[in-house]
Parts: sequence; structure tokens; C-alpha cells
Amino acid sequence: MTQLVLQDVTKRFNDAYAVDHVNLSVPDGKLVCFLGPSGCGKTTLMRIIAGLEAPTSGTLTFAGENLLDVPANRRNFGMVFQSLALFPHMTVAQNIAYPLRLRKTDAAAQKRRVAELLDMIQLPHMASRLVTQLSGGQRQRVAIARAIAASPRLLLLDEPLSALDAKLREAMQVEIRLLQQRLGITTIMVTHDQREAMTMADEIVVMEKGRIQQVGRPLEIYRDPVNEFVANFIGLGNILPVTPAESNQIVLPGGQRLTVAAPDPPAHALVAGGGVRLLIRPEDVCLRTSPAVPTPNTLPGRVTFVRDVGASIEATIDCEGFTLTAATTPRETPDLRTGMPVFAHLPPHACKLIAAR
Repeated sequence: MTQLVLQDVTKRFNDAYAVDHVNLSVPDGKLVCFLGPSGCGKTTLMRIIAGLEAPTSGTLTFAGENLLDVPANRRNFGMVFQSLALFPHMTVAQNIAYPLRLRKTDAAAQKRRVAELLDMIQLPHMASRLVTQLSGGQRQRVAIARAIAASPRLLLLDEPLSALDAKLREAMQVEIRLLQQRLGITTIMVTHDQREAMTMADEIVVMEKGRIQQVGRPLEIYRDPVNEFVANFIGLGNILPVTPAESNQIVLPGGQRLTVAAPDPPAHALVAGGGVRLLIRPEDVCLRTSPAVPTPNTLPGRVTFVRDVGASIEATIDCEGFTLTAATTPRETPDLRTGMPVFAHLPPHACKLIAAR
């Protein structure tokens, strides 16, 4: 069931479009990530949903109710800001209880709800501490507990993990995701970190310059990006300008021919739309140190750079007229080193044609 619906939502500052005619339906009970570079409009769109910004035009409805007629404090949406915005002079319990106090919840109900949430975020022993005495991860959990204290209809997270170190950030991604699934609360999260979006989201909304470029499940967007921008923004990828040839063949920048899976839309439609790019992910490039048996879609090259991180190896391969990045393992390609001649096999099913930006 879809609860939140945005139709033709636009936000303009003078002549600049921060949000440009956005249409979106957010499924009930799912975690949706707004993903894109800084300045793409994702935070402005979230603020419009929260009621902190008024759209220039368009409509927003939640469960059939027109949100444009409802002020922010009456929408019953919980929000966690990038800065967390906790009250430093209050204890952990007082911070969590704050939205309940605003709603004039009786003291006994407040106490029960705070105790329940402290158990949920695994901080019952921290109730009487000031938030200034907590670690970054603990403050993050308190901010989420405060946001959900009044049982909001929608939870909004504005880059809540950006201030955390890498290890804690990954741990908190899992914690937030498990908590969201346990509560079943519809959640929208803003992030510019594609790994974070891939880890946490049921659905990703990729934005650029105020517009939605693609909406879909994480793996769908990773495997089938609609254009060069999305392919570049989601994960690592080899993106090469190519020329369509007969049947399912394309010509690479160095003149080599490759067979690709039948493109959808057809290559001629992509050309008419402004150009064609070949996308192949590094993990799909198969490296061989000898050609063994001549194989179609296999290109000779030379290793120019190796990044060995233990469990995996990332190699840059110089082919004639272009370079490829390949992801492999020490077991698959032992003794891989700079200067070594190799053969890169590009399986047809992994070669996807996409529209140029």
C-alpha cells in the first residue's frame, strides 16, 4: 500500500529549481533512501515532506490527506536531523520524553514509553546521563528514540550518520535498519553515500539537479541503471563510449568489437537520445593471465595499477584505446602485479548499454 504520494512537486528559489517536478510514491512500511550528490535537492525534498519548506507548486498526500493544509507540528512525522539536535542540558530520558511532554502525555505513560525505548536502543543504564556524556553512536540512538517516541506516522532521517567514523557508521546502518524493520515504520532517509543506501534501503530514489533520475530496488539500480549518471553514482563501473554495430555488437574506443546482451531500449534509440555508453562492473571483468583457448569478448591488456586490500584485488588494465578496472581475488589471480600482460574477458550478459548523461 502506498501512503505518501508526491505529484509534480517543485521548489524554486528565485530562478533556480531546488526540486524540479518530482513525482513519487513511497510504499507503506518500507525504508526509502533519497540518494544523490550535494545540492541535488534531496534534503529540500525531505523538508517539504516534513512541512519545514512549502513547495512552489505540486501536491503531497499521506494516507489520502492533503499535507499542504497541515502544519509541520500536526503531521505527526518524526525527524532526525544531521546535527541530531539533542538538548545538551537534558538527560537521555528527558530528551526522549520531550515530544511526549509537548503532547501533554501523562507522567506515568511518559515513564513507561521512555523505559520501553531505552530498552529498544539498549541504553537503559544511560537514562540519567546528559547527552554530552555519550558517544557518537549512543547520541545517534537517543535521537532516533526521541523521533519515534510519539509513534510517528513517518520517520525522516537527514544524513544521520555523516558525523560518525567509518566502523561505527556501518554498525549503525545495521542497527537502524533492524529497528525500522522491527517497528514497520515507513522511513525516508537522505544520504549521499551509495554504500549506505545499498545496505539499508528497500528502495532508492536517485536524484540529480532537483530531478529524479531513477527509482528502484538497490540491486536493480546497481545492475540496470537507466543512464550514465546513475551508473557512475552507484558503485564502481567501467563506462566507455561505444558505437553500435550490426546485430548485438558494439565497437570500443580502440576499434575492438564486443557482443552484448540485447539492449532495452534498442541501441538506435539510445543513440537518438544523445549517445551510448557501455557499462560493465569491475567484478564482472574476468582476468586471465593466458588466453588458453581463443574466446569472444576477450581483450589483451597490461596491468598498470594494483590495489590489494587482502580479501580482494582491484586492478587497472590498459587496453588499446581505453582502460578497464577489474575486481578479483588472490585465489583467482595469484601474483597479479604491475606490468603483467593479461586478458580481460567481458561476458556478453554483463555488458549493458546505457544512455549517455
